[in-house]
Amino acid sequence: MRKLFLLSGIAMIVLLSTSCSTIYQKIKYSSDTIEISNPCEGDKLDFKLISLIGDKEEQTMVLNFRIINRDVNKDLNVGENFVCYDTEGVEHSARMGKTYQARTDKKVFVSIDIPGKVVPKKVKKMSAITFKIDDCDIQIKNVPIIWKRIKKEDK
Repeated sequence: MRKLFLLSGIAMIVLLSTSCSTIYQKIKYSSDTIEISNPCEGDKLDFKLISLIGDKEEQTMVLNFRIINRDVNKDLNVGENFVCYDTEGVEHSARMGKTYQARTDKKVFVSIDIPGKVVPKKVKKMSAITFKIDDCDIQIKNVPIIWKRIKKEDK
């Protein structure tokens, strides 16, 4: 009986310590939360942010993401009405759009060069990024910029 009580006590401690570490991770990452709004999630398309890369030399940015088309064999128009705001309140916009052939349930990787004003290296994140994928308005908030030197061949 003692052994059973001791074993159940050890199991309870292990379970509680696992739950506490999970809660700690959620709290730890909550200050760096990136918010993504996709009203079409699951129905028409799935969206996953990969990165926002800043070029140290040119002081420009490239947004990288993945989309999965959930509609039946439909081309996707990406990047219409692209606007983003940095933490200094400066607007960066692009009047571009590109059509991607996106068969149903296939991953499509997209990179958007963000033209416009020079982005100073002191800007650590974009406050808001908005654009359209077909008729879905995608909005991303609090996106950190990964500043690095990008070679000309990598662009």
